[in-house]
Amino acid sequence: MTESVVVPLMDAAWETLYADERSFRETEVSYPTTDVPSTTKLDHIFTTDGLIDEPPEWGVEVKRLQFVGDNGKNGDHETAKMLSPYLKDRGVLHDALRLREYGWTRRIAVVGYGFDYDETSLDHAATLHTTGDAAMTVKNIRSIVKNNGPLYYRPLIEFADSILRLRGWTIGPRAEASFEAWRHPSGGTGIVFGWEIRRPQWEKDYDPRHPW
Repeated sequence: MTESVVVPLMDAAWETLYADERSFRETEVSYPTTDVPSTTKLDHIFTTDGLIDEPPEWGVEVKRLQFVGDNGKNGDHETAKMLSPYLKDRGVLHDALRLREYGWTRRIAVVGYGFDYDETSLDHAATLHTTGDAAMTVKNIRSIVKNNGPLYYRPLIEFADSILRLRGWTIGPRAEASFEAWRHPSGGTGIVFGWEIRRPQWEKDYDPRHPW
């Protein structure tokens, strides 16, 4: 469930659910500025309001988060991918900062998704993935949970939410929903979440002396 797979599938589902919507969609789009390397792409731009001759309605950075690898073994990068402001970590907060500075669409957002793991979810996964590498993947995840406790994204999401709100970077509440995807043994019970990001420099009464 990498971003390059998920985003086109989401678009295909959207077009089925909202077939009458006059829309525009594109993935992996270069930022129109020399301040951002040409290899850095905006994950998703799309329009849903019918104004396809205007700048795109939405520009969204999408972040796949993984407590474990595809083989079920431990991954130790999720805190950095969620909270780090540094380019090297390619984190949610860094994506929000880049969008604030260089996003050219009418609205901007960051969206993340990942899977939670606990004994209940792993019990169910074990009934679906019973042989070979798939069964070993479930076993690997179970070992991590047994030794370290459940792996839930909500604490990290709430930390990120607090930081974004403290900095005055968000518009409106956090969006969040649950889903299930059991096809892969490291899938299961998932969560998708996101924030619309505020650009004060675009606001009517913006004062560059007091940018917050």
